[in-house]
Amino acid sequence: MRVVRLASTVATAAVLLAALTACGSGKSDNKASAGDGKDAGAAAAAAGAPADPKAALAAAALVMQKAGNGKVAMTSPDASNPGGSGTADWKDPAKVALDVTGDMEGKKLKIRVIGADAYIGSDDAAALQGKHWIQVPNSEEMGGAFAVMGQMMNPVTQLTIAAASGKPSKVGQESVDGVQTTHLRAVEDTATLVAGMTSLTAEQRQSVQKTLEEDGKTLTVDFWLNDKQELVQYQEYGDSNGASKAVTVKYSDLGKGGKVEAPAAGDLGSQADLLKLFG
Repeated sequence: MRVVRLASTVATAAVLLAALTACGSGKSDNKASAGDGKDAGAAAAAAGAPADPKAALAAAALVMQKAGNGKVAMTSPDASNPGGSGTADWKDPAKVALDVTGDMEGKKLKIRVIGADAYIGSDDAAALQGKHWIQVPNSEEMGGAFAVMGQMMNPVTQLTIAAASGKPSKVGQESVDGVQTTHLRAVEDTATLVAGMTSLTAEQRQSVQKTLEEDGKTLTVDFWLNDKQELVQYQEYGDSNGASKAVTVKYSDLGKGGKVEAPAAGDLGSQADLLKLFG
């Protein structure tokens, strides 16, 4: 999934840059379409697992919205960006929260995001003069990178956009980690996905869209839903790079993710120590 890889890559670059420097128009249309998708999902949910792919995705969006949080795990075929795992909370779409641990630049680091506020953490307290977290400067680039990451880890956003604006089809029945699922596939324009990231500024959306289109102007998004219409797994890739470059995101323990809170103020180190995390 190119866009999650984009977010983590941009976030890493922005962290390094911050340390070294010493520290739109499609919105209304998307809202209308998303509303139609919710109506279809409500009817579909009442009737059980719907056969129509659009209705199935819309129903799954409602199920995931009700769950509100869960555990997430991201894996990548790119050895330089192996992914991470942790928890996510998407109850408030304008303030998606993440608490994940992964590898960056060969270091095991923690990323915590609460809306527009982002933190980088490490168990290596010696590198941070006894602290465990650093608040990332809320610059345009960094804010956009973490906002994108939050949006892309929000399953409700993904499902709603695919149901309302994509061209979904059923691939078949497949087993994912021993669970029988229905595999659905949606094809959508990159611009449609970016327009759905309503928490980004117009400038951030333009920048993200330009980067995403390096992999193609069309996205293929695969969803695996279990018999409860819960999203178990999804992948995304551009038409230029193909499925071999897709990153996989898995969801589990829905509704049991726990609250993601900001690190204690007393455990925040200096932004000047950011580079030490990558040294």
